[in-house]
Amino acid sequence: MRRIGDAFDARHEAELVLIELFALLVLLFLLGSGAASNPVSPGVATPGAEPVVAPAPAKPVNQPAAPAPPATVGKHTSRRRRVVISIPDRKLAVLDQGTVVKVYPVAVGAAGSPSPSGDFTIVCRASDPAYRHNRQFIPPGKKNPLGARWLGLSKAHYGIHGTNDPGSIGHAASHGCIRMNNQDVRELFAQVEVGDGVEIHGQRDPGMEKIFGEPAPVEEGASTEDASEQL
Repeated sequence: MRRIGDAFDARHEAELVLIELFALLVLLFLLGSGAASNPVSPGVATPGAEPVVAPAPAKPVNQPAAPAPPATVGKHTSRRRRVVISIPDRKLAVLDQGTVVKVYPVAVGAAGSPSPSGDFTIVCRASDPAYRHNRQFIPPGKKNPLGARWLGLSKAHYGIHGTNDPGSIGHAASHGCIRMNNQDVRELFAQVEVGDGVEIHGQRDPGMEKIFGEPAPVEEGASTEDASEQL
C-alpha cells in the first residue's frame, strides 16, 4: 500500500509541474500579445523609455518681394538721363538726375520746317550714317549732311545728328531735325541710349531758364542755307 501511495504522490507532483508550466506559457503568451498590440508611437513617451519625438516640419520662409526700382527722373526714360532741347535758345542740355551735365549749341528747324515740340524717345542709333532721301544717296563722309552720328527719335523722320555745315549751328536752319557739331554729337552719342527721353521745348519757361540761363535773342527769319542740305 505504501508503494501505491508513493506512486500516486509522484504522479500528482508531475501534474502540478505541468500545470505550472502551462500557466507560465499562457502568461508569457498574453504578455507578448499585449506588447505587440501597443507599439511605441513617434511623439509618445513610454514609461521607462526615452520619448521618440518626430521632427517638426520645416517652416516655409516667406522671402519679401524684391522692391520695385525707384521712379526715374524725367518723363519718358527708364534711365536717369534725359535730353532737353530749347528751340528759342538753340541749345541742347544733357541732364542726369535733374542735374545739368553739359549744354551744347544746336541748329533747329527753319521757319518753314520747324522742329516738333513735345516728349520723345531715342529709338535708334547709328555711327557714320549714310544719307538717303528719295533717290539721293550720300555715303558717310565729309559731304554727308547727317555728319558723324544719328540718334533717331520716336517721331518718324526726326532725329539728332551731326552736320556737314558747322556754320548753321546756333540758327534756325534745318528741316526740323536737331543739328550738332560733329564733335558734340559724338559726345552726346556716348552718353545716351535707346529708350532715353528727349524733350523739345518751343517756348521758354522757368524750367528752361533754370537750365539754359538768360533768354537768347530771337533770330529773324530762316537761314539762307540751301534747302537741299536742310534736314
